[in-house]
Amino acid sequence: MKWTCGLASVALLLFAAEVGCAQERTITTVENIPRSTWRSPDQVVPLEAPAASSLPAASEVHKFWDRENVLLFAGVAGARGLDYSSTLNLRRRGLNEVLLNNSIVDNHLAFAAIEVAGTATSIGISYLFHRTGHHRLERWTSLVHIGVAVGGAGRNYALETNHFR
Repeated sequence: MKWTCGLASVALLLFAAEVGCAQERTITTVENIPRSTWRSPDQVVPLEAPAASSLPAASEVHKFWDRENVLLFAGVAGARGLDYSSTLNLRRRGLNEVLLNNSIVDNHLAFAAIEVAGTATSIGISYLFHRTGHHRLERWTSLVHIGVAVGGAGRNYALETNHFR
């Protein structure tokens, strides 16, 4: 949960950017076609199939649980595990957690549940991107989550220990 809110915000911004960059589609109606191009019923021409190059390649469409996603989700889980251990190490050294209450972190079961929920949220956001056809954002969600979690863990380990007298 430590980085889940930030990850959700990043994913929402990326989704909004993707939607905003979508191509504008115009709908062709009878009013948009000049009368001079109309044909009589006996001059109807059958519709042609779209060119093969305009269809999406089979490699662009993938299953959600393909090898790359499984590896990315394992990376997210590993990064969350690293964040979990670095935060517990931080508390053992007498430092305070910034994003969560210390009482939550000190309750190991609750803190582990929050980390698992963060991993599940990341997978859920990736699934939403997959279902809406935003496959690049689907992959980037996991990559950003891994980067943020590993960065936070590195920060936790880099902080100087409080030395009590």
